[in-house]
Amino acid sequence: MKRSDMTRRSFVRGMSALAGLTSFAGCCGPAITKRRSANMLLSHACIGTGNMAWADLCGLKSHPDIHITALCDVDANYLAKAKAACPDARIYRNAFEMFEAEGDRIDSVNVSTPDHTHAQYVLEALRRGLHVYGQKPLCHELEDCRKIETLAAEKGVATQMGTQIAAYECDRQTVAAIKSGKIGEIRHVWLFSTRRGEPKKEYFAWPLKADPVPATLDWKTWLGPAPYRPYSEKVYHPFTWRKWRDFGTSWLGDLGLHLMSPVWLGMELGKNGPTSVVAEVSDDDWTPEQRAQYWPSMSHLTWTFPGVKATGGKSFKIEWCDGFDNVSFRIEPKFLPPAFLQDIAARTPHGKLPLQGRVIEGTEGWILSTHYVKQPYIVLKNGKTIVDAPDVATVCSHWHEFVNCCLQGGKAQSDFGWTARMTEMSLMGNAAQLTPGKVRNWNSQKGVLA
Repeated sequence: MKRSDMTRRSFVRGMSALAGLTSFAGCCGPAITKRRSANMLLSHACIGTGNMAWADLCGLKSHPDIHITALCDVDANYLAKAKAACPDARIYRNAFEMFEAEGDRIDSVNVSTPDHTHAQYVLEALRRGLHVYGQKPLCHELEDCRKIETLAAEKGVATQMGTQIAAYECDRQTVAAIKSGKIGEIRHVWLFSTRRGEPKKEYFAWPLKADPVPATLDWKTWLGPAPYRPYSEKVYHPFTWRKWRDFGTSWLGDLGLHLMSPVWLGMELGKNGPTSVVAEVSDDDWTPEQRAQYWPSMSHLTWTFPGVKATGGKSFKIEWCDGFDNVSFRIEPKFLPPAFLQDIAARTPHGKLPLQGRVIEGTEGWILSTHYVKQPYIVLKNGKTIVDAPDVATVCSHWHEFVNCCLQGGKAQSDFGWTARMTEMSLMGNAAQLTPGKVRNWNSQKGVLA
């Protein structure tokens, strides 16, 4: 029942390490799947099969009690690779056509497509009473978060948002460190990602020339609910869509949700979202037309939250800092975590802040937690540094947990019941990026941002 250790290289290469994973009964309660496949396995359909979708396919397929029944992708090349891995699966180019054709032959789906198409497929699957593994963020538009949360609860199906690193020891140890109370009442959280790479002007060129659509790509279906625009080679598909406002949800909607997840769980925020958010963004020396197309290349966001148990009932703030920093381009200090956090990091085995991670400040100290692989460390204000990570139970992978919950009932760790609210926080941040310097107030009861 031990989860295989995975490096990022093996993860991206196709999750081959997951093949040896065993099933872990991490959920309890009555089974709610109809187990529609003839061999009594969970009958599953994959919407999206390339890049992260390929990792999802491999992670799910490695469970012994699942059968990949159907595959859907707008890209015929990705679909061919997936078909080779699942030779008896039926294939489709359009997910809505797949839903109609498959009818009651499937129990569950994963939605692993660009951000702007998540909600339409997640909601359709939920309407049909299917279990759903939805890649982060759950949706592109703020108003869809509550729709997904409400419909998932009404249907009573198993759900899981694709924050797969939540199953890794670092994230679970971070949750345990927060809950341990060793840093006292929490007062402030910093989430940060300093990216390597080059924010070249040509990377954000506009307008773009129109190119012929490859015969292997269904461009209209790829666009989905987004306004029509001509295809441009190597610009949108297969991966650079994330920087476009029409298609992606900025770096915050990707890595930001990974970094938020253990904080949300550890502080037991549940449905306790923020009351306001304000943003600073980089100027980028862009034309108005470029600003209308792209997310800013750097941002600093601050959310204010009402008091919760972990803060002793006092309000607190979460800050997000992201941007580029390398030899030829130096990030402005306002887009970096505060300088004093470097002194905190110097007291840990890391020696310095990681490029990506989080720092949780409490009345008695700080938790320094990296993204993905390194254990968290606790630095106390009395001068002591705790380097022994909290003990955490062995769990299965995020994908296997989802399959187990589909078959056995119960809720997965990243159930839509709370991850929809965390997604709201992220999308509020994106809205604030479009009105920098303006405090945006959130009415949680009505689900309205002013």
